[in-house]
Amino acid sequence: MMVKPIFIITINNDLTSEEMHNIQASLKKEMPDYYVLLNTSSEVEGIKFECFYEKDFNSIRFEELKEIVKGKI
Repeated sequence: MMVKPIFIITINNDLTSEEMHNIQASLKKEMPDYYVLLNTSSEVEGIKFECFYEKDFNSIRFEELKEIVKGKI
């Protein structure tokens, strides 16, 4: 069994809980090979991305994931 990478997205607090839920659901469908966690913080401007994986993570793939997220938000 292969472990899924954890992809954490932190955005500013400007979204409602319903918007957060819709984004989370959309990202879950768009990125089934990842555990996607959506987080808010008043200290973040824009979007902060983090990915945790037991193996080396390809920086090109990371950029692709970031573009998917930006398209959904």
